[in-house]
Amino acid sequence: MSKLNRSEIKAKARSVLEQHPTGIRWTDLLRAVEKDEPETPHNSVHGGVHHFLKTEKDVVKIAKGTYLLAQFLGTIEPSPNVLSGKPETAAVSLAQLPTHLEHQYYEAFADWLTDELDDVNHAVAVGGNILKGKWGTPDVIGVLKPKSSDLVKFEPQIVSAEIKTDPNAPVVAFGQSVAYRLFSHKSYMVMPETVTKPDLERMEALATLYGIGLVTFTLDPSAPAFELKVRAVPSQPDMFYVNEMARRLLDHDKSLFDKLF
Repeated sequence: MSKLNRSEIKAKARSVLEQHPTGIRWTDLLRAVEKDEPETPHNSVHGGVHHFLKTEKDVVKIAKGTYLLAQFLGTIEPSPNVLSGKPETAAVSLAQLPTHLEHQYYEAFADWLTDELDDVNHAVAVGGNILKGKWGTPDVIGVLKPKSSDLVKFEPQIVSAEIKTDPNAPVVAFGQSVAYRLFSHKSYMVMPETVTKPDLERMEALATLYGIGLVTFTLDPSAPAFELKVRAVPSQPDMFYVNEMARRLLDHDKSLFDKLF
């Protein structure tokens, strides 16, 4: 098996895009082109795919790091950038893109918070408005409690998280994450990696300034690939609101309360 040349790499990249009418992320496209091509150096494939995405006039960038062939835009009128051959932005209806529901990521983040980040011993998916009240309900609540093996014991610490699948909702995510600090020792805002670079930079700055944690993830319920950007800084919550939250959780679902506390 001989290695692919530039033209063959571009042809294979186009073939992959033709099989993804809702778009494909850059890293997935690169893996698909490299598949079954062990003789072709990674740098050659990387350069060929990059050149293909930047030069082909019918390749559209529909989100950060996500590409689509213009033929799949249907009747959507392309933006001036598409007409000029610049794959920067394009108007795409929500019906043409995969639907990502926030609750699809609750359990995965609860597991990640426990097993990977090691910020809690136990975490549960909550979400919705089960705690009621205008201050909202965290999507995930976790608790860090001392283990029997710990020589120095400590009071349980509550960790809350707000998950958004809409990359255009960073302000809402930040506001809710700040509100959760009323009853949480740590609070995280969890945003899709498709959030724009300027928004991500602002969120990182605000997270650092206010002690809020920031995590990004891939919009794929089967493999969300959570990535820590800013670790939450612990702070002391108001115990009045801690007990108010705990009471509402107990009234809603005693099994969830017992699992945490």
